[in-house]
Amino acid sequence: MLYYINLIFFYALLGFILESVVYKYYNINAHSSIFLGPYTFVYGFGMFFSLIFFKYINLKIKYTLLKVFILYISFIMITSIIELIGGHLIHYFLKIDKWNYEKHKYHLGKYLSLKNSLCWGFLVLFSIKFLHPFFHENLLIKIPLKTTIIILFIFFIDLIYLIKKIVKNF
Repeated sequence: MLYYINLIFFYALLGFILESVVYKYYNINAHSSIFLGPYTFVYGFGMFFSLIFFKYINLKIKYTLLKVFILYISFIMITSIIELIGGHLIHYFLKIDKWNYEKHKYHLGKYLSLKNSLCWGFLVLFSIKFLHPFFHENLLIKIPLKTTIIILFIFFIDLIYLIKKIVKNF
């Protein structure tokens, strides 16, 4: 359980960093997260559910090319569902759109875009194959309980602030 909490927060932090770099590149003056802290949870939950699915498929399918294809399509679906749900939840509770793909070619509403979904599938596939084994061995399994408690404490303070903001919007 502790491992998965750390995993979600770690990839939420990496997602926040990735989006911050993209925002800087496109000269967008915005904060990637709905929280004050540096975590964008669509990335954290995207990796969490993708890794769970990967572990399941990895045990069931032995054919390498077939496995890669199934994983890629599955990662597209997993991340797209999380992005869709996240976009709607943020809009419902905060009355804002943190992302809007309506101007993209081949979009499905505000929160899904074919181009982005294909990119998320590739990013997860790449991350699970090349990055996650390193992070797992050198970081995630070594995070002490005290560090996780501190991270959760800071997050809960941030969550209280967000809840106050949500209550104010309703």
